[in-house]
Amino acid sequence: MKGLFTYLPAAGLLLILLILEDSILKWVAIVAGAALIAMAKWQRSKMKEEEIEYDDRVNANITKWSLRTLFVMNALLLAWLALDHWAALPVELSADTLIVYVLISLFVPFYIIPAIVKQF
Repeated sequence: MKGLFTYLPAAGLLLILLILEDSILKWVAIVAGAALIAMAKWQRSKMKEEEIEYDDRVNANITKWSLRTLFVMNALLLAWLALDHWAALPVELSADTLIVYVLISLFVPFYIIPAIVKQF
């Protein structure tokens, strides 16, 4: 079950990227995402051999910083949508842009923040 929650968001990101419009950036993101998923799987298999034990403070910091990052990214999205609604933002928002932003806002707190906190 833990593996499902680990790789489902990353696989969802790759699937959504496949659905988006064709561009070179999309294919670069798909290849990079697939390579990063494979590298993460390889790193986790090596880490299982070493089995590093983390105390409760590290887990609490991961939870705290992940939630803070998710809160900030959602607040930025709400501000962005409000500025777009009032026509104060000169950038046109598309559904593709919003999907990518939401996926990034889920990817960062659940993958990048824990990796950073575990290093320090």
